[in-house]
Amino acid sequence: WKQLGVTFSRTTMARWIIRCAEDWLEPLWDAMRKELLQREVLHADETVVQVLKENGKTAQSKSYMWVYRTGMDGLPPIVLYEYQPGRSGEYPKKFLEGFHGYLHTDGYAGYNQVPDITRCGCWAHLRRKFVEAMPAASSNPKGLLTPAQVGRDYCDQLFAAEKKLAELPAEERQKQRLAVEKPMLRAFWCWLE
Repeated sequence: WKQLGVTFSRTTMARWIIRCAEDWLEPLWDAMRKELLQREVLHADETVVQVLKENGKTAQSKSYMWVYRTGMDGLPPIVLYEYQPGRSGEYPKKFLEGFHGYLHTDGYAGYNQVPDITRCGCWAHLRRKFVEAMPAASSNPKGLLTPAQVGRDYCDQLFAAEKKLAELPAEERQKQRLAVEKPMLRAFWCWLE
């Protein structure tokens, strides 16, 4: 703007951005959230963000960005982010009000507050725990597979099978999962027992 000979204060431009968000982006976000809550499968996660200037909090305080995403159901994907000052289970409970499907998450207990859902664990998070439990190569001189390595290998087999199904329509993918992955999962659960 300065090159055009027009000067605006930083405050004025900030107000424009806020007004644009309120008038145009919030209604769009609300419509996308309404559509997201109608889907059968959702994924959710939260991660720490640092906000340097936030009323009532020090610059070192933890805040959280929550992400909610639709599953691979053949419809256009929806991904929504929601900033919250904390990690309370009340945040997903409020955001997901009205959702009654499958919710894929990590092991965070805060999602247990969301009513009327079927909670699904995340295999990538499980695999990471197996990898973290694996001993260093030098502490396993005989080269025998440890339980953590076996668990990781089960996860890898499942991921390889799932990768082959990624491009299939949702219904066909479900059929193939039952045919191909269900036996893998049975073997995994038997191994765990």
